[in-house]
Amino acid sequence: MEQRTGGAPFEIESIDRFKFMLVFIDETKEWSFLKFLIGSDRISALSEGACIELGYYESLFSFKNNGDCYSVILHSYLLRVIYDHGVLGFIFIIGFIYKILRSSGYSYINIIVVLGIVMINGLSVSSFNSIYFILGLLFFIIIKNSKPKIN
Repeated sequence: MEQRTGGAPFEIESIDRFKFMLVFIDETKEWSFLKFLIGSDRISALSEGACIELGYYESLFSFKNNGDCYSVILHSYLLRVIYDHGVLGFIFIIGFIYKILRSSGYSYINIIVVLGIVMINGLSVSSFNSIYFILGLLFFIIIKNSKPKIN
């Protein structure tokens, strides 16, 4: 298979999202089970090797200009939230959105669809951390609550 640009054979290693995942795996390979549950220490820089590996994205490095980079450079919200807040933090976020939608009267299936879309989006961009998600969620809740009740 060839790339659209250049004609070189397709290599998964050339995809930046794959590189981000490899950096995440490398950064967390020594983590204990507990660390996966609660995430890294607050505001922890990635290793020097990770920052060098992702040097192309230098505009996302620390404003200190000292070569430090943080989880934002991983681009994937899902990787970032697990790195920063752990699996428990991720479950809390999902549970919070679930509770909001459930209390607004949405069915389990509707909630799963919304969460599925936002998590698929989270593979690449900001997901739950996006103003567009919040606005969409707000409209979703308003639309459900504004439907006239038929007796």
